Amino acid sequence: MPKINFRHTTGFTLIEVLVSMIILALGLLGLASLQGISLKNNQDAFLFSQANALAYEMSDRIKANRLGWITAAIPAPAAACAAGCNSLGASCTTTQMAAFDYCYWQQKAITVLSTGATAVITASPKAGSTTCTGGASSRCLTMTWSRTNQQLSAAMNTTNFELEVTP
Repeated sequence: MPKINFRHTTGFTLIEVLVSMIILALGLLGLASLQGISLKNNQDAFLFSQANALAYEMSDRIKANRLGWITAAIPAPAAACAAGCNSLGASCTTTQMAAFDYCYWQQKAITVLSTGATAVITASPKAGSTTCTGGASSRCLTMTWSRTNQQLSAAMNTTNFELEVTP
């Protein structure tokens, strides 16, 4: 049976353990950084899905009140959404209802997306848009909000969502 000489046996030295700890620490810092980036991108995706839901809600309101939106002029949003046009018993004209819907949509976009968000309805075709290219009777719903990723340039720090609707 061979004899083992323990004097010449080698193992891990303190320097090897220290190097492996540094490598492990750098890997964990990288994972923590990735976690932070994914949280920011997750928030951006959430806001985009909220904008999508808001746009389709307004699309349904426009289609339900076709006569209020088919006119040549886009109704101006009501100064206050307390016009009382949000019930079946209300005696509002189609134009008043369209103005109420527009105001309600704008306030909800600011509440859901961010304080600096904008929600605008314009006539199609909209200049500079690749989404809103339809006829004059179509409406272009545009929402703009600030992204949560502060590492982006100022030009990329805002997001636009457009949806074209035909009443």
